[in-house]
Amino acid sequence: MTQKIIYLSIILTLIVSANSFAQNPQELRVNSFINGDLGADQEIWYSVRVTDAGILTVETTGSTDTYLEAYDAQRNLLKEDDDSGEGHNAKIEIIAVRGSTYLFKLRGYSSDISGPFRILASQRALPPATQLRSGAQVSGNINTGSDNWYSFNAFAAGILVVETSGDIDTYMEAYNDVYTLIDENDDGGESLNARIEIALTPAKMYYFKVRGYNSDVSGPFRISANFTAYPPDERNTERARAFPVRLGEVLYVYLRAPSESRWYVYQTTSAVNFVTQTKGNIDTLMNLYDSAGVLLAEDDDSGEDLNALIRHRLNAGTYYIEVKGYSEAMGRCTLHTEIWP
Repeated sequence: MTQKIIYLSIILTLIVSANSFAQNPQELRVNSFINGDLGADQEIWYSVRVTDAGILTVETTGSTDTYLEAYDAQRNLLKEDDDSGEGHNAKIEIIAVRGSTYLFKLRGYSSDISGPFRILASQRALPPATQLRSGAQVSGNINTGSDNWYSFNAFAAGILVVETSGDIDTYMEAYNDVYTLIDENDDGGESLNARIEIALTPAKMYYFKVRGYNSDVSGPFRISANFTAYPPDERNTERARAFPVRLGEVLYVYLRAPSESRWYVYQTTSAVNFVTQTKGNIDTLMNLYDSAGVLLAEDDDSGEDLNALIRHRLNAGTYYIEVKGYSEAMGRCTLHTEIWP
């Protein structure tokens, strides 16, 4: 009994120590470094406080294969990285807000990795951004390890598509007016080009960072922006105003606000194997109801790229489809309906 108590005490001590360590991270100052020795299956936390807005970089150096995660002060995960630094070192860049504190969790790539390392924090000023205009194309050039910044001033609510073209492998990140990352893309455009589609709020500035997929990529590219204003509100945000859908028809679905629903109605005179799905770049949820409002099926990510997909056997009758964005997702997608044998 005594031996069991000792073991339990040791385990509790280790748990308390681990939690205490996570709650009291080491201070890592900007433009400084800390040398450390990473144990197997160990996590080490650091805090970095920035006094001015800018691009904050935290990275490791050495022969140990490291993994980094970045969090805001409320411990919301912002970014994570494996090998963006030299060799197998981790490297994370975030847009830091003036007067904010960020947390970084360091571990080995796998639980059995251990060894010495050095972790560094540095910051540079936000670079000037080239303004993008809808329908226009801008030429740019990526130097090895560098990035280019662009801005777009949202003059109305709608959908903005920003994409690169050319022969180099580009990577793009989109930020809102307070430099919060809202989307990123690698090969969504033609060939190895990046493409981002986002919903705009009027009178807000949006920023786009373009870099090579890895630090070795360099060369010329072009970037274009195309804005589409929302059409007049369809007003099908309630089941009583649901739009009718026909098999094989493709409908645009515009989600203009967080948690907004769009409703559609399907009628069949015979029993069918029914399938409905969304396609697009936003994370959608879908619900299927009968005429009495009873939920028959629901789905989140059964379709491609976070799209919703429902397959259900329907008898003759009237059915309602509800489409909405996951969490606060906004933008546009398409709705497809069909039957299968």
